[in-house]
Amino acid sequence: MRIYDISQEIFSGNIFKGDPVPAATPLYRIQNGDPYNLSSVSMCLHSATHIDAPSHYLEDGLTIDQVRLEHCIGPCTVLSVNGPVDEGLITPLLKRGAKRLLFKGEGWLSVKAARALAESEVVIVGTESQTVGYGNYIDDVHRELLKSNIVILEGLVLQDVPEGNYYLISLPLKMAGMDGSPCRAVLLDYMPPVD
Repeated sequence: MRIYDISQEIFSGNIFKGDPVPAATPLYRIQNGDPYNLSSVSMCLHSATHIDAPSHYLEDGLTIDQVRLEHCIGPCTVLSVNGPVDEGLITPLLKRGAKRLLFKGEGWLSVKAARALAESEVVIVGTESQTVGYGNYIDDVHRELLKSNIVILEGLVLQDVPEGNYYLISLPLKMAGMDGSPCRAVLLDYMPPVD
């Protein structure tokens, strides 16, 4: 079994324009005579590889601690896409029953594709970009997915992952009331038997 780490490193990872840069502050250090090392971290919840909760765009949406963990774990499909992901690409995937989709490359969802996904059984959509939409449609794409409680996984690192089917594990931190969370996302090239 091979494990692909598809997460960015937090402190050197990408941030969305205008978001604060993650920073670590040492509180105690053994080299300074303290009995242990201890640090604090300041960061935006949407830095590097992260999950958007519905409350990121919806006032009454689910917060990150309410996101269904079974959506974040399970069989997934990785596809290479550069440019817009439209209905023509989405429809055949939905017909095959795909429920977790990760887009490798510089692809982004169109609003129509987001609507098609929102009306399907898809539970998670991931992208290498720091945002699943593009340009003036970033907000609309997020709202279309999040109003159907589709988990959005952004900031992935898929360059070394061939297209195909994998087992995804991408758990958010349990932080009550928050609109998103960093996560350590991995893919396994082993698919367990279906019950």
